[in-house]
Amino acid sequence: MSLFERIERELVEARKARDPVRLSVLGLLKVEAVKAAKEPGAGGVADDRLVTAVVRREIKRREEAAQAYTRGGRGDAADRERAEAEVLRAYLPPQLDEDELEREVRAVIEEVRPGGARDFGAVMRAAAARLGDRAEGARIAAVARRLMGSGG
Repeated sequence: MSLFERIERELVEARKARDPVRLSVLGLLKVEAVKAAKEPGAGGVADDRLVTAVVRREIKRREEAAQAYTRGGRGDAADRERAEAEVLRAYLPPQLDEDELEREVRAVIEEVRPGGARDFGAVMRAAAARLGDRAEGARIAAVARRLMGSGG
């Protein structure tokens, strides 16, 4: 079953269970996935890669909104945004733990052999290609900076 089909199925389940948070989040996620599939170059299909990208974008939006609400003293709205982000995280592939991530980034650095901070982009490109959806870009970047700064 594709990720999009899973979202559709769980949207129906949320409707039956009268779960307002999941219903709202999954409904919006389905709409955003369909909209993304219609964009030029997407091929009109909401495949797993496309849906995962939409999920990541929506999680980022929720996290940014939660931070803004917290700064504005709106804890209730921030909590709602965080709850929505947690619902969305269930649709991401399993993430590498810190030790696995460090091991993978260390291997990439050994392959690329960067000549210093100027080669950070090359390390990131290689690491992103190698790790795919198993780690978020910000986590990869943090580990790469730390390892490159300490000499690998």
